[in-house]
Amino acid sequence: MRQKKLVLVIVGLLSLASAGCQQLRARDNLNKGVRAFNETNYQAAVDYFNAALELDPELVQAELYLATAYSQQFVPSALGEDNRRMASLAIEKFEGVLTRDPENTTAMAGLANIYQNTNNLDRARDYYIMQAEIAADSAVAQYSVGSLNWMIVFDKTVEREPEELSNLIEEGQQALDRALSLNEEYEDAMTYKNLLYREAAALLPEDSDDETVVAEREDLLAQADEWFNKAMETRKLLAEREAANLVGQ
Repeated sequence: MRQKKLVLVIVGLLSLASAGCQQLRARDNLNKGVRAFNETNYQAAVDYFNAALELDPELVQAELYLATAYSQQFVPSALGEDNRRMASLAIEKFEGVLTRDPENTTAMAGLANIYQNTNNLDRARDYYIMQAEIAADSAVAQYSVGSLNWMIVFDKTVEREPEELSNLIEEGQQALDRALSLNEEYEDAMTYKNLLYREAAALLPEDSDDETVVAEREDLLAQADEWFNKAMETRKLLAEREAANLVGQ
């Protein structure tokens, strides 16, 4: 009986040692994959990340890098089955990361980017909103919602009700306001506030006889102009600051 227990202990220790060895090999493949990725050798990176996952299926970092390597090989607007396959593989792997790590904002941003580049703007918006809710202190995450909403509103190939467009504009403006509250010199956020105000104005009839409508349209365009000017002033300020920093180096 004692000998049997000893055998079981030895078998258990050997299993642990084997698992530990596999994890080390998985980490080694991950590191090699990262080096290949940084050298833009994406196919080699894919091979290393897949090898890492075969050795350690729970290595989320390897799956995240794998998804990103696939997305880097996807060319927006390009035709071809292989290009579509890269997009599908990237989506599959990013979704796999979220299955195990539901608050992984990098995977959310990756999915949003892929859907945006495949012109599935509504699906991209879903993931940008998820990212913005979790990364509430990220100006970039908030900006992403605002800029994407403008793309949806600006896209006239998809018919949408005026109420839906108004809601998208309002949601976008609120997201951009949050971005600017986190970074008051966020020039791109200012630019998209300008563009969203112009889309709001475009929802109102230009030749209306209703004075209230005319006044509202003029007010929206005035606010658009104001944000355009703010963006230009900020761009100039940032350029001057960068030039001064270069001189001081």
